[in-house]
Parts: sequence; structure tokens; C-alpha cells
Amino acid sequence: MTELTKEVINSMEELINRVQSVISSRVVAENNQIAEIHVLADNSRNAKQIARDVQSVLMAEFKVDVNYKIISVAQIETSGRFFNDERIAFTNLTFANNGVNLEATVMLTKGSEIYEGVYKGVNTERNRNRIIVNATLECVSKILPEDHNLILEDVDIYSFAKKRIAVVAVTHATPQNEELLVGSSIVKKDDGEALIKATLDALNRRVISILDN
Repeated sequence: MTELTKEVINSMEELINRVQSVISSRVVAENNQIAEIHVLADNSRNAKQIARDVQSVLMAEFKVDVNYKIISVAQIETSGRFFNDERIAFTNLTFANNGVNLEATVMLTKGSEIYEGVYKGVNTERNRNRIIVNATLECVSKILPEDHNLILEDVDIYSFAKKRIAVVAVTHATPQNEELLVGSSIVKKDDGEALIKATLDALNRRVISILDN
């Protein structure tokens, strides 16, 4: 178990503050256990989704399994509104496999537009997940302005609450700023589809806000 020193708690708070919509946070520890997590966020996302993302990033970075009941999310009104709420949706995922390399092709839709992203990499069990997410990022990048960059930080599938959860962390970088965006999706039928939906869960709100500006 991670020792909850002051430095570790500060690192946790810094990580939580990078989650989409979070403004600030405070982690309270007692007897080397996280007792409370207080999050201040804007109202651009659902509080339950923010709490779930906080759970996900702490598990991914610190291997700490936090009960959602100790995460309190207070939301405040913001001046921004999402006028163009056409979210990017998953359409199709296909593979081309030559034994050594795996090529994933992802098709997404936004409104009436169809976008395609392709990514190739070495065909290993763990790298397969990264190939799928990178193909998704290639696809979403075609929707964004050229100075917006999407970099895959981490991807994994965890067992949580007797379900398998796909979790994806992506850095959105511009010449002025960078932020960590985290998304998740329950694996219902196919790992690949869940990984794509987790990626879109991380990116959709940010894409909408960028295109509205």
C-alpha cells in the first residue's frame, strides 16, 4: 500500500486537479488511509462522472482503490455553455493483422460527418489496447484545430465492482496549456469498443468546448 506522506497527498491533489472540470481538491488521510476527498468542479460534467474519474486516476497512478462514497463533489456555475452538443460517437472498429504488426481502423461520427483513424503497432496483448486508443486519437485529431495535440498517457482495463472497466488517460496539449483528460467505460461486449468509448468519454466535452470557441 502507498504510504500517504504529505508529498504523496500533494501529488494526489495535483493529479486530481488535472481531471477534466476539476478546479481544486483536498485529500484527507487518517491512519494511512484516505478518509475524505473534497473536489470543487465546474458544472460542465456530471458529478458522478467526475467522482468516477477521480477513482480511476488514483487507481491508475497510485494503485489506491478509493470508495466513491468518500468523494464529495461540489459544483459551481460557470460562464461557459456548450452550444454545439454533437458528441463524437463510436461507429466501427476493424483490424488488419499480419502476425507481427496489428493495424486498427476506427470510424467515428460527429453529426453527419464520418471520420477515420488508422494506427499500426507491434501485435502484443498489452500494445493492442494502445493501438486501438491511438487510432481513436488519430480520428479525433482530424476534428480539432491543428495546434491541439492528443497524447496517450495510459490505458488499462481494471476489475472494479465486479465489472471490467476500461480506463484511458490522454494529455491534451496546446502551445498555451496542457491538461490530463481521463475517461472510462464498462466493458459490455468487446474490449476494443469499451476502450474507444472510454477515450471519447475523456475527450467529448473538451472537443465540444474547443469547437464552440
